[in-house]
Amino acid sequence: MTRPSTLACVLLLALPALAQTADFGERFPAGSIGTRSQADAAIAAADAEEARLAREFDARDADCLTRFLVNDCREKVRRERELALRDVRRVELEARDTRRRLDQEELARRRAEQAQAEAAEAQARRDREAAAAASQRDRQEKAAAAAKPALTEEEAARNRAEFERKQQEHAARLAKEQQQAGERARNAEEYQRKQAEAAKRAEASAAERKRREEKRAERKRELAQKEAEREAIRKRAADAAAALPR
Repeated sequence: MTRPSTLACVLLLALPALAQTADFGERFPAGSIGTRSQADAAIAAADAEEARLAREFDARDADCLTRFLVNDCREKVRRERELALRDVRRVELEARDTRRRLDQEELARRRAEQAQAEAAEAQARRDREAAAAASQRDRQEKAAAAAKPALTEEEAARNRAEFERKQQEHAARLAKEQQQAGERARNAEEYQRKQAEAAKRAEASAAERKRREEKRAERKRELAQKEAEREAIRKRAADAAAALPR
């Protein structure tokens, strides 16, 4: 019967640890930790799993010292330790993130409740102060009315006349404001009309300038063409005279 190789022994020792680590990862699949109790349970389980892996891999590392290829054995144990710890660290990280998020949400909720309570207290205080001020004004007005002597018929008539005068002034002021508003509207319409007429005149003037410029350009082209024709005639005459026998 042959003796198992060092690599086979290492693999046999690694199988239980890796299998249990796979089971641990399946107990806490990604995204499954959403509550505080789940986060606390996951962190406790991760601590226990990390301690178990430390015991097993420390034992395997010590066993490597008794084997022929010590460094190769220890390196393989180190790699498998890192591989086994991946799920543990992933679960622990997710659990701590969940607990941190829940803590932040709880803190935000308490702050919001405190702010609402403070706002409600401030509003209640303002309401009490407003009610107290209104009550005090009411008492003062009643006291002033009780202390004020009754108006004579002549004073009442003067008050009515003053009230009517102010009403008439107010009505006249409103009528004047309406008249001024109408005048401003008419002035604005007249201004717009004049602006439109000025724009039309400017457009017509620009069109007339363009027409005159095009006409001058056309005359220049005609003069240039006639001059070119005359120059061609002079050249042909000169060529013909030069061709005559002397």
